[in-house]
Amino acid sequence: MCGIVGVRSAKGVRLSRLITVLQGLQHRGQEASGFAGITVDGREVSFKDLGLVADVFKRYGHDPLLKVAIAHTRYSTRGETYRPENVQPFVGFIGGRMVALVHNGNLTNYAELKGELESEGVVFRSTSDSEVILLLYAKEGGSPQEKIKRMAGRLEGAWTVLLVDGDRLVAFRDPYGFRPLWMGGDGEEVWFASEDSALRAADIEVVREVSIGEGYVVGEEVERFYVRRKGKLPCSFELVYFARPDSNIFGRSVYEWRLKAGEILAEADPVKGDVVVPVPDSGTIYAIGYSGRSGVPFQMGLIRSHYVGRSFIQPSQDMRRRTVRAKLFPVPFVLKGRRVILVDDSLVRGTTMREIVRMVREVGAREVHVRIGSPPVVSPCYFGIDTPTREELAAARMSSEEIGRFIEADSILYLPLDRYLREMEGFCVSCFTGNYKVKVPDTR
Repeated sequence: MCGIVGVRSAKGVRLSRLITVLQGLQHRGQEASGFAGITVDGREVSFKDLGLVADVFKRYGHDPLLKVAIAHTRYSTRGETYRPENVQPFVGFIGGRMVALVHNGNLTNYAELKGELESEGVVFRSTSDSEVILLLYAKEGGSPQEKIKRMAGRLEGAWTVLLVDGDRLVAFRDPYGFRPLWMGGDGEEVWFASEDSALRAADIEVVREVSIGEGYVVGEEVERFYVRRKGKLPCSFELVYFARPDSNIFGRSVYEWRLKAGEILAEADPVKGDVVVPVPDSGTIYAIGYSGRSGVPFQMGLIRSHYVGRSFIQPSQDMRRRTVRAKLFPVPFVLKGRRVILVDDSLVRGTTMREIVRMVREVGAREVHVRIGSPPVVSPCYFGIDTPTREELAAARMSSEEIGRFIEADSILYLPLDRYLREMEGFCVSCFTGNYKVKVPDTR
C-alpha cells in the first residue's frame, strides 16, 4: 500500500506542485519517496531516497518545470525496507526514451514471473515486485494500451500503476480494483492520484474515480481504454484504516463509513462507560460515531504528536512500540478514575494496543474497555497490506477473550462480522474471513 501521483501538462507543472499532491498521500507510506519525469525542454530528471516526502525533496533541491512526471511514497509490503534500490519510481530506457513506473499494490504471482524473466537472462536491480511490472511493460511490443492489455492476462493481484513512457503519461487501475485511483485536472493538465483529497489539497479539480480495469494514455490527446474485469474486489481495509477521512474511494465517503461503523459498534455494546476516547487519529471518527449513538461523552484522552508517523506502517515491531510511546500522550484530567471506552479502527498484532492500554492505566483509568471499528483480522493480506503471516495476527491465534487479556483490557468488542459483511458487499474482505477470491501464494 503506497501513494502514487502523476501529471501531464503541455505548458508544464513545477515539481513543487507535484510534491504538494504527494505530501497529501504521505499517510500511505513513510519509508521513502521519489519522482521521475521529463521537463518541458526535454530533459529526463529523477530523484528518490529513503525518508519522508519533504525531507527527500529537500535533498534534491531543484524545482524543474515538468511536462510529464510520476511520484511515489513508499510503504513496503514486498522488498526490504533498507534497500535503496527498492525505492520507486523504477526507471529505464528503451530506444533512448525514458520509461518509468510507480505501483500501488502487490503481485501474487511475483515469484513465478521473476523466475521466468531470470531464465531469459533478465537481471534484477531490486527485490520489489514493481520492477517485474516495468520489465514486462518494456518487453511487450505495441502501444501502451496494447502492452497493458497483454500484461493484464499475466499479472495477478493488485497493480494500480502510473508510467512515464517518453512524453506520455499512462495510468491504469488493475482488473480487480483492489487499490484506488482518481483523475483530476482542467484540460490543460491531467492528474492522477491515489486519493481525491490529495488533488484537492493542491487546488486541482477532481474529475472522477478511475474504474476497475480502466486505463488512460495521456499525450497530446487523452485516450481511454479498458481491459476485461477479473472481478470487483476493492480493499475494505482502505476504508477501515489507510485512506484519509476526507477522501472518497470506491464510491464511498471514508468519513461517513467510519462514523457509521462507530454507531454500529455502540449499538452492539452493553458496557457502561464514563468517557469515549479515540486512539488518534485512526480511531477518531469511529469514536465520534460511538459517542453520538451511545450518549457517552467524547473526550480526547490521548493527544497525538503529528511529528511522529503512523505506527502500523512502521517496518518492525520494536519501531511500532517506540512510535506509540513517542506519538501518544495520555491526559490525566480526562482518564483518571474513569471507565474509559477506548476506540480504534482495527487491531492487527495487538502489541500496539497493549502499549496504549498500559499508558491509559498508568495515569489512573479505573477501567479500560477496548472497542474496535472492524472485525477481527484473521488472515494475511497478499494485495498490499503488511500482514504477511498468520503468526503475526492476534485474532488468528487467540479468541477475543484471550486478546482482551493479552492487551490487558477489561473487555474487548469488535464490529460484528455479519454487519461488516453486509455493509461491505462487493469488497475484498479476505483479511476478515480467510476466504480469498484471487489465487494467493502457497506460503500461507
